[in-house]
Parts: sequence; structure tokens; C-alpha cells
Amino acid sequence: MSQTPPTPPSVPPVPGYGAPVPPGDGYGNSTPPYGAQPGGSYSPVQEPRYNVLAIVSFVSAFFISLVAVITGHMALGQIKRTAEKGRGLAIAGLVIGYVGIVGGIISIITLVVMAIAGIGLFATIASNYDPDDYSYTSDPFTSTSAPDSLGGDLTFEAGNDLDANTVAQFADPFIIDSEWTVASPDDGNGNWSYLDPSGLCTVSFHQGGLGDQVPVTSGDDRATTTSFLAVVLDTEDSTISGQATDSTISYNFEDAGLVDTLLMQGTDSDGSNWKLAGRAFGELGSGLYVDVTCKSGGDLESVYDTVTTKAAITVF
Repeated sequence: MSQTPPTPPSVPPVPGYGAPVPPGDGYGNSTPPYGAQPGGSYSPVQEPRYNVLAIVSFVSAFFISLVAVITGHMALGQIKRTAEKGRGLAIAGLVIGYVGIVGGIISIITLVVMAIAGIGLFATIASNYDPDDYSYTSDPFTSTSAPDSLGGDLTFEAGNDLDANTVAQFADPFIIDSEWTVASPDDGNGNWSYLDPSGLCTVSFHQGGLGDQVPVTSGDDRATTTSFLAVVLDTEDSTISGQATDSTISYNFEDAGLVDTLLMQGTDSDGSNWKLAGRAFGELGSGLYVDVTCKSGGDLESVYDTVTTKAAITVF
């Protein structure tokens, strides 16, 4: 008696022979990209892209050295946090940019020295002329103009003159300092932190939009900064106004200029001492702060001075 042979079990198609391959997360990990919300969609597998600021730094190094230095530091900070390509370009932009700045300073000094020497030679020649045979109707140069300063100060009042399309960020130098340890990488919302070389002080950075919680006082960055710090420290504006002192953070890069900030300080219940300096930009709708908290034995003053000198605020 004939029987119908049993139907063989179906065999799933082998990848590579027409069957679709499930997409990966793009980078082999579960961490969402910068700015993505947990549970959001992911891109298909692809190579890490080049950091835009790294490219800008390298290209601008051949034209505008200051821009190359600023964007180079910013690019290295982003690359360290996002694993993008372009570290070599950013470092090259920094090196070429710094060389360009130093070369420019040397050129200016050389021109000034040559101008002074030329004035001296002119005066010497003029002193040997017979006044009975020659006369002069103009005075020789007696001074030269000083070169323009690289940078300047960004006061509370100067914040009103910022272009609303620009962005305020920290130029973070500690990403390339092996003595500083990353305590927490960027969380995607503009928050990250380090441990200082002693391991006793934590330095926390924040940069981002003011949101709906911070009221913006039009034309008054000091008042907006007061409201910003009140939200950060979960207190009232009047508390900030009564206790905050004026302080500064470097502008663009070390020794280039200063940014006006408000400084709050205190002691936590565990005995840790802290200083928090912040600045809000009403025209840009953004705020930045740096918080230095030291356990017993940590040198709060020294670490705070180092951070506010080297970790400059840039507006780009």
C-alpha cells in the first residue's frame, strides 16, 4: 500500500543566499547615539562618521589659526565622547593652528622691531643732513600701533550682542590630559565629569538649552544666569542673588579673554566642599556650568582655578 512521504521540515534560508539579514545597532553596542532617546530607532550598521569640527579644524588651520585651535579642542572632546573618526585631523588642526598663532605673534614682533629700527635709521640719516640745504615738513614716526588682542571679554552686557545662531560650549582640555580620569561620559544631554589627578575632586560640566524651567530676562544675562542657577541648585532666585559672587571662566582659550559668571559655593552634609560657576546666554537660549566638589583633603581652590582657567567657554 503506497503512502505519501512525509513533508520534510522547512529549512530557514541561509544568510547570503537571498535571505534578509537583521540590521544591527550600527556600532555593536546598546548605547543610543548622542541626543537619541532610549528605546528610539537605530541606524543600520555603518562605519563611524568623521567628526565635522575635526574637518573644520584641519581646513581652517591653513586660513584662520584661532578657529582651528577652538574647533580642534571641541572636536577632540566630541570624538572622545562619541567615538567618531577624525582625531588625527583635529590634532593636526590644533598643531598647525598653534604654530600659526605663534608664527603670527613672531611676525608682529618682527614687524614692530623692524619699524623701530627703521625709525632709528631715519632719524640718524636726518640728523646728518645740512639744515641749510634741506628742509622737512613732516615729523618722523614716533610710535607704532599695538596689534589687536586675540579674544576679548564676554561680559554679561556683551551677551546681548551675540548672534542667536551661534552655540556656547566648553572647550574641554582634560580629554587629552592623562592625569585626569573620566568619571562619567557625556550622557547625551550635555553632562559629563572627571576626577582630578588627586582623585579627591570631581569636576562636572553641563551645557545645553535653558528649556521651559528657566525664565529668560531679555537683555539681562545676569538676571537670566541667576534664574538658571536657581533651577540648577533647586532654590529661589533671591537665594542666588543674595549669595552668588561675580566670577569668570576663560573665553575661547586660556588667556584669550574672560566670560562673566556667577559663583555659588558651600559644604555638603558629608563634609565635601564645592564651587559651582554658571553662565546663561539669553540671546542663545542656553546655559553652562561647571561644578567642582572635593572630599576632605582635596584642594578645592587649586582645582577650581585650574578648571576655570583651562576649560574655556567658546561661542561658535
